Amino acid sequence: QKLSSFGMTNSNSDLQLQRRALGNRRRRTPSLSKSLRLMLAFAFTVQFISPAWQMRMLHLNDGRSPSSSSTSTSSRLLLRSRRAIPTPKIYDDVRDVPRMTSTGPIEANDGIGGLYHFTDVCLTKHHLLNENLQGVIYFQPDNDELLANELRCVPCSAPLNHGGGWDGEGRDEKAVRHKCGFTTAHAMFAHNVSEWSECHNQPVARNQLDRWGQHQIPSRAEVVHWYEEPIISLNFRPNIGHALFDYMLAYLPHWYAFRTNNNMPFAGVISHVFQGCLSDSHDWFCTILRAMEAFGNAQELPREPNNTTLYCYKSLYLVHVAYQRTISHEGLLTESVFVAFRDIMFTNFKLKRARDYHLIRTTEANGNAAASSIKEPTKLLFYAHEPSGRRVWNGMHDLIEKFRDEPKYKAVEFNTVYDFGVFSTAEQAALFNEADAHIMTHGAQMANSIFAVDDTVYIELGCSIPTYLANPKFLSLIKAQYQSVVKCGDGNDDICLQCDGNDDTYGNFTMTESSFVLMLDKVLHTLEQNESKRKESI
Repeated sequence: QKLSSFGMTNSNSDLQLQRRALGNRRRRTPSLSKSLRLMLAFAFTVQFISPAWQMRMLHLNDGRSPSSSSTSTSSRLLLRSRRAIPTPKIYDDVRDVPRMTSTGPIEANDGIGGLYHFTDVCLTKHHLLNENLQGVIYFQPDNDELLANELRCVPCSAPLNHGGGWDGEGRDEKAVRHKCGFTTAHAMFAHNVSEWSECHNQPVARNQLDRWGQHQIPSRAEVVHWYEEPIISLNFRPNIGHALFDYMLAYLPHWYAFRTNNNMPFAGVISHVFQGCLSDSHDWFCTILRAMEAFGNAQELPREPNNTTLYCYKSLYLVHVAYQRTISHEGLLTESVFVAFRDIMFTNFKLKRARDYHLIRTTEANGNAAASSIKEPTKLLFYAHEPSGRRVWNGMHDLIEKFRDEPKYKAVEFNTVYDFGVFSTAEQAALFNEADAHIMTHGAQMANSIFAVDDTVYIELGCSIPTYLANPKFLSLIKAQYQSVVKCGDGNDDICLQCDGNDDTYGNFTMTESSFVLMLDKVLHTLEQNESKRKESI
């Protein structure tokens, strides 16, 4: 009912897809007496079983599967004891904070960029609640030249995109006369916390903060929470596409190294984006982080509800956001790393790992499985990006309705989704996993490509497509085939779009019937070729 009410087409095969996405929600509720027996049995078990198995039960109840074959022994060992939530030392007078001398950034794993270690630093948060921008206060108590720079306590403007990492040439470096830091983790410099607060509230600094919209929380530190244990900052952008390409791809090689060596170094996680990300958040990215046990048994730190507390760290890890957005740093995000990550995703969300090319398997008299000549439909999943009102494929539903009953498409199942946002992570994963081809307007939903089986075909539509999915390096990792369909012109008039207005990035569009049919035929031909190659390899 949920799927059909939000745009899934209503066919028998669609119902199978709906059931797959909704899991076991249709199971009958057990009788009262049985429920009571189960509750008593659970209470008895939790009371007497070992803490290690209690932890495993908690993870299973959370939808994770630490006992799966794809989870290494070393990662399972991390589950056997849950760290206590790190407790900060609280300074009600910032003048009492001990002297800090910052160091870093240092690679968390030698030879692997993307995650860096700092000591003696403090973090601020951008004043807009939905932003993942942070300020890093870097302390140089012996650098008296700092005091001559009235903008030492001002972060560079955002977005901050520059090469060279922490010491790279930022576009605002000349304006503020100091290094700008990482993308989304902008550097500020000070002698100590008191001096930073004083500098941050001087007229020259406030004017520059106004001009760039870079006001920080806190703007004046009245209380300091000081953490001695190692903490990692979880500063991802809520958009699922950016969360995947900007944060996850940079962090994955380090997760793999920590997991392989059974040496996850974090005691706590600080999140400026979501509270409860590692416990009960239904956010797409948070669900994935929990499934892969991204930070071992580290606990999420609580945050004060006021805007006057500054959080400081003896040992802090920062992801260089967007470091691997285009997978430009070779040799880090290897096939082994990505396969380990995806194997956990497929197991955790109960997805098929390989494509069966729709061969119906029957059981012969002797009990052996055999492939029959009957084939399931080829499944196409369409999405017009309608909820946002931008980049909308107008007329998509009309085209589907007109051609779905054509004889040449009798073995094709046309499925549509109106809004991916109403589905849980598991449901989105199932939708992408079941389809043979995704024909969709450019959007964040394409991040679900990590759940699709090998040889899936992607057709991405938009007047102009600033996509990361089309990167050949990423396509190689997910073993997919890709084609974009863009604005008519430049010799692409056979399969192209008619765009509204002059805004190619966010403009809506339509497609002619002839382009639609040619696109469908090309997709089906590609799938047939893939099937033939697969059969030959078998």
